[in-house]
Amino acid sequence: MVAHTDRLVASFDTRRTALSVEGLRSHYVAHRCAQIPQIADVTSLRPAARAAYEELRDEPVLDAQEHTDNDGELGYGFRLLRIDSKSESPAHSARVTTVFRRHGLLDWSEQAAAQLIPLVNRITDRELRYERMFLLAYREGDYIGPHGAEHDTDLDRFNLQFPLCYNTVGSMRILRQGFLEPMYDRDGDARLLGPRMWHEVPPLLRLPGSADPLRLVVSLRLRAG
Repeated sequence: MVAHTDRLVASFDTRRTALSVEGLRSHYVAHRCAQIPQIADVTSLRPAARAAYEELRDEPVLDAQEHTDNDGELGYGFRLLRIDSKSESPAHSARVTTVFRRHGLLDWSEQAAAQLIPLVNRITDRELRYERMFLLAYREGDYIGPHGAEHDTDLDRFNLQFPLCYNTVGSMRILRQGFLEPMYDRDGDARLLGPRMWHEVPPLLRLPGSADPLRLVVSLRLRAG
């Protein structure tokens, strides 16, 4: 099974975007994000990411903040699982790294960064480097409330994400002309998130008569400078 190989090959077709770089760049300038369509072959990534999640889902990686009600205004809140080798626990870091490596996710992400950073540099007009890979997991009802400009203090931090949905339809909503408009998750798309970007992740919903929904986001942390 592909998910248990130590060499997961990343395959990208950067020629698909050869005629649309200016469009991606314009969207990034306007909204601090861009969705690069159908650039990745995620056939082997889907089972690998799912297998890594199933192995690590028992770790204490809940990333959550409860909403507060201050003077009638509802504060920012979110809930999801964050599976990341960057941790205050050396044991947790070691286990995450081992599982990611065994399922080929580290190889895949390094290859993705090497192949896609030149394109990302053209879109952002920044010189970026690959820092690490982490996995975000949304279960039924998990979400991130609207956030962005007022929370981002690190202007050199970027994320290149590959969302994978199982038994559900996922999306991110970005602020566009005064409204939060959906950018749907599609296998093979890469989503570039820059600093100071207003966005939210709607609650993950169960399809009628379907199994438990799951949204995994293979995330590459990129950094400028």
